[in-house]
Amino acid sequence: MNYLHEELVQLQKTQRVVFDFIQESSLGGLWYWDLHNPENRWISPKFWRTVGHDPEALPNVVERWQAVVNAEDLAALNAHVAHCTASSTKSYEQVVRCTHQSGAIVWLLCQGLLIQDEAGQPYRMLGVLTNFTKQRNEEIYAHELASHYGSILSNQSVYIIKTDAQGKYTYVNDFFYERFGYDSKIIGTSSLQSIVEEDWPKCIGVVGRCFAEPEIPHQVILRKPYRDGTVKSNHWEFKGLLDSAGQISEILCVGYDVTLLVENLERSQKLLEITKQQNNRLQNFAYIISHNIRSHSANLTSLVKLMQLSTDQAQSAMFLQMLKTSTDKLAETIVNLNEIVTANSHANQPKEPRNLREEVNKTLEALNILIHESSIAVSVDIPSIITVNVVPAYLDSILLNLISNAIKYRSTNTYPIIALGYYLEEGYTVLTIKDNGLGIDLNRHRTKLFGMYKTFHSNEDARGVGLFITKNQIEAMNGKIDVESELGSGSTFKVYFSESV
Repeated sequence: MNYLHEELVQLQKTQRVVFDFIQESSLGGLWYWDLHNPENRWISPKFWRTVGHDPEALPNVVERWQAVVNAEDLAALNAHVAHCTASSTKSYEQVVRCTHQSGAIVWLLCQGLLIQDEAGQPYRMLGVLTNFTKQRNEEIYAHELASHYGSILSNQSVYIIKTDAQGKYTYVNDFFYERFGYDSKIIGTSSLQSIVEEDWPKCIGVVGRCFAEPEIPHQVILRKPYRDGTVKSNHWEFKGLLDSAGQISEILCVGYDVTLLVENLERSQKLLEITKQQNNRLQNFAYIISHNIRSHSANLTSLVKLMQLSTDQAQSAMFLQMLKTSTDKLAETIVNLNEIVTANSHANQPKEPRNLREEVNKTLEALNILIHESSIAVSVDIPSIITVNVVPAYLDSILLNLISNAIKYRSTNTYPIIALGYYLEEGYTVLTIKDNGLGIDLNRHRTKLFGMYKTFHSNEDARGVGLFITKNQIEAMNGKIDVESELGSGSTFKVYFSESV
């Protein structure tokens, strides 16, 4: 035996403080039983402190400490002691659960030692209790955590991915693989590349917030191509995860499909916009009815009264001529209103595909004499394969209005030109009609450019309804119209034909 070991053994025998120090500092408790007198069972004060009681306030009796031991574990302990005594087995080991004064479970490892006399007969039982509650609770928490995240990871309706701090995939769950058609080769690649490019700024922005505010969820909706080629909108919750050094080590992303929700929202917004446009048209129409018709009516009433009062034949003839002029104006107003009502009432007419180049050529042919007389150079840069889905009568009217306007408001100071072209924009085929004519002061007239009875040049033929009807016809086909113009330099009208059928 090492001399220090032997010295420690002797110290325990001669100096109680050494024994007390060892059992108080390293153990959860001690118990010592008299096997000849089972009612005599001693348990150390440390045990009571381990289970949250003041040992000075409690009697050291068997019934008292047995009350805090789990019933099953107490039965197992008694069985172990009985077995050791009967078989002379010198030791045993078991886990004992006790109830702390707070109600929590205290986990103790109990190691028993059978003590025999010189004749080999057992007469005492010594038990050593080691408190491992902290380790056990950590195990339980880890198990619950693993179970919790395991259920999430196996969830068949939520995407779970993780990236490193550089945005490269480090983990994706099976649901993500399945829905987006990826395989394990995606690990280590850039997560940004799998997102629709237009959404990259949003993604980069939310990742920036993860770095600025780690461990806090940040929300974003991003679009990704689906395995069948369609694009799906997904709601994501990004969270920056910190390593032991307090640095962002990973980004955890949990998402789910919100495509239907986004589509319904977009549909609602479109309906709201259509309703707003229809409301504006209704208000405009109501204004025309209340203002123009009432003006004609008041004028006619006054003229009739004057005629009734007139006694002079020449004066009566003059009033009659004025009455005829007023009725002609009223008829003209009614015709204009009829055109507007016709455009709006045919909004649901089915659309048909039309070759845009052929329709433009037909209109130019119809205006051929005007173009020739005006010495206008016309160029058309529209491929022959371009088609648009339109109400044919509306397309005829739109082309006729916009091209004839470009002729009508040509410049007299320069060689007039009209250039027709096209380009594609998301969801639209855009027809452009550009001229170098008089132009429009948009700073003054933009808000009323497409209004009823709005004219911007001193042209005697101008009625102020052409652009109003054109806009109504385009919007009735789910399209839109825009204009760029500069006074004295010309205008470019852009007609957006919706690609929807």
